[in-house]
Amino acid sequence: MTPEVLKAFYRMAVFVLGASILLYFLVEPDSAEHAITILSAGIGAVLLLLVALASWIMNR
Repeated sequence: MTPEVLKAFYRMAVFVLGASILLYFLVEPDSAEHAITILSAGIGAVLLLLVALASWIMNR
C-alpha cells in the first residue's frame, strides 16, 4: 500500500470521526440521527486504527 493511499484513508478517518464527534453534541438523544452518529464515530475510529496498524506494519 502506497503512502498516498494511507494518507487518503487517514484523512477520511479523521473527517468521519471529527464530524461525528461534532454532530454528537448537536443531535437530540434517542433519535435515529444520534444512533447513526455513534456508529459513524465507531467506523471512523476503526478506520483510523487500521491505518495506524498498516502504517506500523509497513515501517517495521
